[in-house]
Amino acid sequence: MTGAPGIGKTRLAIEAARAVADRFRDGAAFVDLSTVADAALVTPAIAQDLGIRDVPAIDLLDTLCAVLIEQHLLLVLDNFEQVVGASRDVAGLLDHCARLTVLVTSRTPLHVRGEHEFPVPPLALPVERKEQPEGLIAVPAVALFVERGRAVRPDFALSQENAGAVADLCVRLDGLPLAIELAAARVKLLTPSTILQRLRSNLDLLVRRAPDVPLRHQTLREAIRWSHDLLEPVEQETFRRLAVFHGGATVDAVETVVRGNAGAERSVLDVLASLVDNSVLLHDPQPDGESRFRMLDTIREFAGGACRRWRTPG
Repeated sequence: MTGAPGIGKTRLAIEAARAVADRFRDGAAFVDLSTVADAALVTPAIAQDLGIRDVPAIDLLDTLCAVLIEQHLLLVLDNFEQVVGASRDVAGLLDHCARLTVLVTSRTPLHVRGEHEFPVPPLALPVERKEQPEGLIAVPAVALFVERGRAVRPDFALSQENAGAVADLCVRLDGLPLAIELAAARVKLLTPSTILQRLRSNLDLLVRRAPDVPLRHQTLREAIRWSHDLLEPVEQETFRRLAVFHGGATVDAVETVVRGNAGAERSVLDVLASLVDNSVLLHDPQPDGESRFRMLDTIREFAGGACRRWRTPG
């Protein structure tokens, strides 16, 4: 499962695993890799979570294969984007363990043989903001906002007075579940229309402090910065330059803006392909066969200014 920052890959993977776990004789196992920064530590993390001990003088991956070859298991590897160098180890497990299925959540594909990529889309958005509350509440993005709003303010409800602002908020936030949840948490103090007004100028309102939530999921900026910092320097520079395009651009237009940035060793198309792979840029094929590239508005805002303010030194 791949997708933009805050798209809800982890939650979807957990629900998918729950739904199909009974189809696997040995059930499903979940391995959180969010705190693993070194690809060499992925195999030990998997072994530890599965209760498999290292055997002296035997490679741990071989030990892991020897155990898993006997199992019919769904293995969920969450937050793989920062350890993509371990993709060969995952491929090795699959090659040796015929009844093993691996579900990976990552902001970039693993690019291994036999991989099936499922891009996770944003939540469906309202088509018409003037629709009655009864109709809007059936829209997934709006339903999530109301659900999370009630978590902090039990009497919160979609009404004739606030329905339009809630619909506009969901559109402003591109249907990103994390962004919608962060915005909905503010209804404890602010009305939806006030939240929308404040978000029109910046995304700094989208913050939550929770000890059980990773830092990159406590603010939308941190979620996007996590993806930005995983890019190579030339990709980071291209990412920032693409912020000038509101609504997307053709390949020719992109090349005009970023020409000279990719350098002789990488073409502009190669860099664009990497940004698409890393889920910070969308590829929109057009009916006439032309390719267009665009960013979600929340990501484009980060790239256009906040990125320079928040990026890691060096």
